[in-house]
Amino acid sequence: MLSLVRHKPPFKVVGVLVVLLLTLGTGYHYVSTYIESHKYYTLYLSHVKELYSLTPVREAPKEITSTVFTFRDDRSGKFFDVFALQKRATKYCDKDSTIDGCDVKLPNNYNVDTLSAKLVDSLELMCKEPVKTDFYVKIDDGLIMPDSMLEDALRAMAATDCQVAGGIAKNYGFYWPLGQIYIFKRAILERICARFPVTMDLSASEDITFGKLVNSTDQSVFCNMETPKNHWYRRYKDRRVRIDYLNNKAMR
Repeated sequence: MLSLVRHKPPFKVVGVLVVLLLTLGTGYHYVSTYIESHKYYTLYLSHVKELYSLTPVREAPKEITSTVFTFRDDRSGKFFDVFALQKRATKYCDKDSTIDGCDVKLPNNYNVDTLSAKLVDSLELMCKEPVKTDFYVKIDDGLIMPDSMLEDALRAMAATDCQVAGGIAKNYGFYWPLGQIYIFKRAILERICARFPVTMDLSASEDITFGKLVNSTDQSVFCNMETPKNHWYRRYKDRRVRIDYLNNKAMR
């Protein structure tokens, strides 16, 4: 009996296929991804538009309010709030956390594999209070970003119809923002609050779960924030200053 064995195409063949597809102008692009140490190619839809390339549809209000929040755990740096944006953030901590500077203690303890539950529990607490600010901004405690840059992004976003800004990806059937920073308007939080209590399966990744809660493929809802032009993650460098986290690998 003959048995058919499925072989992986040679890398050159895959490369030729990628070039052909791009040349044909399909509007798609390929991104290399790794799962269980095997390379494969995932077909993505076109990127959403860049925030600062959007045409304003209204004048941004003079007063813009925002709520910045972040998650802390016992691995967080003791002086993480040396950066102004981190200092202004509301800190959500585990139930039994012993670190200083917690603003909100959540009902459970979490680890790197249950950050989605930490996000959902945090959003559910926010939803129990009136939605008060124009914007909500989730930042990682490894983010290095001046207040002024966030305010510029909020002002630009307020003048457009973009509802969610960040490093936007789409490979789960919906757009989702990379977790270093994502900004969403009040209407998005209200939309999420209407879904509670959450009964869906949570992704292993907190940022993908946020995309799942928003559950949209509407390009007009999302806009991209270019990196590193508008924000830096774990490192920053200019001609006078260099900031590097000493243990990047431990934060992954």
